Amino acid sequence: MQSINDLPNATRKRLVQLEELLKSWSGEKITSAKICELTGWKDSLVRHDLWLIKSTVVEPVETTAEHGDFRGWKNGYNTADLLAAVQSINKSETQNVCIAGLGRLGAALLDNSLFDGSHFVIKAGFDSNVNRVEILRSTFPLYPASDMNWVIKQEKITLAILAVADKDAQSMCDRLVKAGIKGIVNMTRMVLSVPEGIKIENLSVLNALKMIT
Repeated sequence: MQSINDLPNATRKRLVQLEELLKSWSGEKITSAKICELTGWKDSLVRHDLWLIKSTVVEPVETTAEHGDFRGWKNGYNTADLLAAVQSINKSETQNVCIAGLGRLGAALLDNSLFDGSHFVIKAGFDSNVNRVEILRSTFPLYPASDMNWVIKQEKITLAILAVADKDAQSMCDRLVKAGIKGIVNMTRMVLSVPEGIKIENLSVLNALKMIT
């Protein structure tokens, strides 16, 4: 079965969003037109993704006895069955994550319950300010940035959330990559330079606001 990691980045993002949409959808069925309406995606993209789900889910997903296989619907898809199919593609192994930068933005992520129900586990938080590390409380260990290299290796951390000040973003990014991080969620406004093979997802709130105004 094809993994979500094998898909183009834009398709992966839509499938993740589609999973969340289906979780919150209360209707027994949902049509491609309704998905277009709720997401703002073009009809061609939705049809492509639904075709992809049909062709990718080779092994039968568990479907409701009343409605059967979600692929048989012509006037809408059974919500539960479509969700099960999308989740079978999105499913991934547990991945360990760290937070780099524990200022106001990073500290807001110290509530580990934000990641409940996901396959991501926060293993550590790092900050260059030792006093901040000692004062903050978290359900996972907090370390000075100087410990980053050995902690990331020891805890087998592969992903990082970067929440430092903009001026420190590139240098902290370099340290994360050197320590073995393979993917970074960049919550700063900076455009980061990374070696080939390192994935970056930019989530700056200010930049996002600029895109919708």
